[in-house]
Amino acid sequence: MIYLTLVFEDELSEFAMSKLISRFGNKYKIHQTYQGYGFGYIKANIKGFNEASIVNPFFVLTDLDRYNCPLELIEEWLNFPKNPNLIFRIAVKEVEAWLLADRGGFAAYTGVSIVNIPMKPELEIDPKRTLLNIVRGCGKRKIKEDILPKNNYAQIGPNYNGRLMEYVQHYWDLNRAIKNSESLQRAVSCLENFQQYLTH
Repeated sequence: MIYLTLVFEDELSEFAMSKLISRFGNKYKIHQTYQGYGFGYIKANIKGFNEASIVNPFFVLTDLDRYNCPLELIEEWLNFPKNPNLIFRIAVKEVEAWLLADRGGFAAYTGVSIVNIPMKPELEIDPKRTLLNIVRGCGKRKIKEDILPKNNYAQIGPNYNGRLMEYVQHYWDLNRAIKNSESLQRAVSCLENFQQYLTH
């Protein structure tokens, strides 16, 4: 069994990572978790996580956000020799795209027609905004109230993470999602092929 330390931007990312890990049965067990509350903390500490992964493998997930492509982010953040025990993955453009990639699951959860869910959510300029716009057409009142912002000052609803974590737990199917998200497919492949590098 491989004991992983998880590093992530927010609760929703943590939940998606946990779902990814559970796909591999007893191969992985979560050892510790670090929530960054955004990418700044992860970027500032990535070198330390890399060094710590020598002892215990780290699985780090960040959003692509403002970067043009994953390579641009990697070149800026990982400007040092990467330890083989550091699993560094990027959600393109953000974890919401991974959730929308299971079009059938998101349609079933929200009650929205699958035709309103993009075929390639990674190509959306702002996947979170796309998700919110899809939910506006949702016929399930409580889901809408929880996910959509209550006023012009809020970006998300009062239980945005809670509702989407519920979706991840009960509806999100990785086998369907990886067909519509290359970055998710690469993350799954990376975890599938990963072998811990032992220094002794």
